Amino acid sequence: MGAKSREILQLLFAALQAARVYSPEHPHFKDLASKAYELLTPVLEEKGEFSFGVIGEEVACGEEVLVDLAARTKLLCLSLKEKSLEKIVFLAGLRKEEFVRFLSFIALPSKRSAEDLANFMALEGIKSIKAGRLTKPAELISPEQDLSLPLSYNHTLAGAGELMARLSRHEPGSPLEFKYLALSILENYAGEYYNLLALWPTLEPHQKLVAHSIDTSVIVMTAATRMGFSREDVLDLGLAALFHDVGKIAPFGLAGFSDEKHMVTGARLLLAAKDSLSSLPAVVSLEHHLRFDLKGQPRLSGIQEPHEASLLVAIGNIYDNLIRKWKDDSRFDPAFVFSLMTAEKGKVFAPDWLDRFFQVWGIWPEGFLVKLSDGTNARVVRLNEGLPWRPRVQVVKPEGQGDIIDLAQEKETLSIVGGVSPFVPLETSQKNQAS
Repeated sequence: MGAKSREILQLLFAALQAARVYSPEHPHFKDLASKAYELLTPVLEEKGEFSFGVIGEEVACGEEVLVDLAARTKLLCLSLKEKSLEKIVFLAGLRKEEFVRFLSFIALPSKRSAEDLANFMALEGIKSIKAGRLTKPAELISPEQDLSLPLSYNHTLAGAGELMARLSRHEPGSPLEFKYLALSILENYAGEYYNLLALWPTLEPHQKLVAHSIDTSVIVMTAATRMGFSREDVLDLGLAALFHDVGKIAPFGLAGFSDEKHMVTGARLLLAAKDSLSSLPAVVSLEHHLRFDLKGQPRLSGIQEPHEASLLVAIGNIYDNLIRKWKDDSRFDPAFVFSLMTAEKGKVFAPDWLDRFFQVWGIWPEGFLVKLSDGTNARVVRLNEGLPWRPRVQVVKPEGQGDIIDLAQEKETLSIVGGVSPFVPLETSQKNQAS
């Protein structure tokens, strides 16, 4: 494969990332899509078609497997596979309008079926593009394919870990690559924090630092979204949270550098990558253990208080670390963690930020299993504004989901009396409940 074909794919993938991170109406997407089309057109005129496929975790074009491109776009490739887009073929006669419309459609976050794609292609009159699974070359678009599976958490762990290792080696990355990772984490794991915690005991030691970073990012982006932050600011905060511990990572693998030097080391690494990340992650890496009263680490002079992003990431970081203690100490349910953190208001935590965090995150967060005063288990499905102790819950039964109960309307008869640990299988909890 020639250099031009490789450049086409790089521009094509960058355009898809831009459409997801910003929108198909954003000038950055339109510019990348136009450049890709300009390079693609003479290739189609000469050869009649241009195709590529996602095989396993690799990207192939012609006879060549593009290992480097696949490594940098792993989550995007997985997203394409989940949409039954394992192979895409562009044919001679391709119009720019249909090229841009096709990219806009497949970049949508919705889990579209293959039938949706077929209907879209027919309605738009797109005849110069074929897309579908590699397993059915004669029937590229199949209506039976299931797109219900989310992005693999193992792929997210691997992708985030690889980016951290690359940062530690001072290897460059594109702004789109970083922001696409943050967006993928937000869209696939917001509301799934309880389930992410349940995976913790299954992880290998070298995965746990990355898992903590991902979970902190989920907490921070979820809270920031509910606080009304712009999408751009949410992603910037998500990256700052994701890389707050990057100073603990050795250049060629994970290492447990837990002393205060990891903050300075991380800040230096992230500052060197500020063209790709902005300077915010470097600031947060330096300050995430500083405390609101400036009595933490490292000792800094000339500042009145930590950056607001550092204050918010510090809340998510400590919250995640405290909740994980629940695995070995039954006291550390969300209510106990809330009491511990509020006791440090004005010292470790900024009062306003801590109050806002629990207002939007909840004392019993969405997705968590709780035990009600009548002895049943229920899952929190929605917070009630102004009533953090009394969310809406759905009863969990051994045979499935039960009724939704608004605890704000049941003040006299029903309340949450404790949490069900994510580190204990639900089946065990249900058996205990039944007995």
